[in-house]
Amino acid sequence: MNTSAIKKMEIINSLSLVPGGSLDKIKEYLDALMAESDISKLDNFSLKGIWKDKGFEKITDFDAELKEIRQRLGNSILERKC
Repeated sequence: MNTSAIKKMEIINSLSLVPGGSLDKIKEYLDALMAESDISKLDNFSLKGIWKDKGFEKITDFDAELKEIRQRLGNSILERKC
């Protein structure tokens, strides 16, 4: 695990011990840090077109194909021994 991830985990663990009244001060401090840095907020993005050109357009009867795959998967699971 990298050091920044460890630091974040330590901060989160420490926050659970902070009294409720001090959380507002911490939030204000974090907001100020974010405002002075050039970190832009994440923009909402769409997943539209994520499967484009992945081969699904070649399937003529998608429902039948999906049914067959589910049946094969079900049979595969049933054939396994515990």
